[in-house]
Amino acid sequence: MEPASYLAHLRVDGSALAAAARSAPEAPVPSCPDWDMIGLLSHIGAIHHWVDTILRTRSTDYVEGVAPPEGLEAKMTWYDNGLASLLATFSTISPDDAVWNWLDRGPAPARFWFRRMAHETAVHRWDAENAATLGHANPIAAELATDGIDEYLEFVAMRLARRPIDGLEGTIHLHASDTDGEWSLDLGPDGLEVSHEHTKADAAIRGTVSDLFLWMINRIEVDDPSLQSLGSPLIIASWRQLEF
Repeated sequence: MEPASYLAHLRVDGSALAAAARSAPEAPVPSCPDWDMIGLLSHIGAIHHWVDTILRTRSTDYVEGVAPPEGLEAKMTWYDNGLASLLATFSTISPDDAVWNWLDRGPAPARFWFRRMAHETAVHRWDAENAATLGHANPIAAELATDGIDEYLEFVAMRLARRPIDGLEGTIHLHASDTDGEWSLDLGPDGLEVSHEHTKADAAIRGTVSDLFLWMINRIEVDDPSLQSLGSPLIIASWRQLEF
């Protein structure tokens, strides 16, 4: 995806998240059980403000985050201002500019943050809408969900290389029912190999690309009516060891 596409999704999902929070500010968030709606809004608002500071200052070192203000209306205004400022800052920075990020543990191209903020916001928009509508959230846009799966698999591969999981081994095939997306995952204790071929696996999961992404990041379970699964339940269950 191009940087402009990430920003378009960030703008839409960021605004939709705020709308969901306004509609049900006291709702619990089942997909993030440690938070209620205002806690969720505070979390993503703090991330927007934090990344905005990194990008605006072109920081190549870690910077401290900011705490949200007290009070519902103050938090809503703070969130809206943070999203607007982040979008404005993105328009002034090149994706190739070097700034700090947590994955590289130092300076790297800012395109990391274009991608990361689009996905972070889209997923939490889904969390907020799911809470506000009692399970009837809009799906994550197909192109963004496809890219989100790719990004998350990169994170998993790096996580396993740094922190192996003894006994982790098996294959999973993911098949998107609404796009041509396919992912064949070969898991080992200290690594993950990914291909986009249609291959046999120990287990297979089929669903829309949004639902596959939501399963992958622990928003829905494999027995959700939106998904079909075949094969070993053990290797599917083992995926939950990879949460981070």
